[in-house]
Amino acid sequence: MKYFGTLIIVMFLSSVHLHGQNITERKVSMSLGSQNAFVAEVEGANKKIVEDAFKKMMKEYGKLQENKKAREFFMMATKVSKINGSSPMDIYAKFEEGKGMATAYLWVDLGGAFSNSGEYQKQSEAIKIFMQDYYYECRRIVVQNELKEEEKNLEKLDKELAKLKKQNDGYHSDIEKAKQKILEAEKNIEQNIVDQSTKTSEIDGQKKVVEEVTKKLNSIGKQ
Repeated sequence: MKYFGTLIIVMFLSSVHLHGQNITERKVSMSLGSQNAFVAEVEGANKKIVEDAFKKMMKEYGKLQENKKAREFFMMATKVSKINGSSPMDIYAKFEEGKGMATAYLWVDLGGAFSNSGEYQKQSEAIKIFMQDYYYECRRIVVQNELKEEEKNLEKLDKELAKLKKQNDGYHSDIEKAKQKILEAEKNIEQNIVDQSTKTSEIDGQKKVVEEVTKKLNSIGKQ
């Protein structure tokens, strides 16, 4: 039983660690100075994606307000039971766009002190899980957008293939028409040879007529 209890604890801690594998902690400057932030770097995302996803995720806890001067969002005295139980806390967030990625910063004031793994391990682990879920949602949106783009590319390729098939059908049709024209031309050649032979005979006959008339002309007055 002791072994199984230890195993369960190890599995739980491993899952918590794994769940927050994309989330880091570091001191980041914000409106209240340099404070410990939980940071999610989302590959392939832009600022709009990470910002909109965070707003959507926070809707159930209240309305985010914006500090435009600090380019920061905040929510005061909100309760997120999975992080801090029934105790209220202040949340601050900021979003930045980088090259091929976007970064989200989250600061959590538990009431006079910002959460960090050194002093508030339980809350910090819960924040990492919270942020990891947020990271997955952002990545899901990124990949969904990528899928839509690739589906558009596939649709474009399908249209190009359909056009090529239509062209191919047209070429085959042209070949069939050309074959018919060749057959007609061959028949016309055969008929033309016959017609030439007939015309040659007519010419030979006409030459004889011309010769006879010429003789008649030349014989006038010579008898």
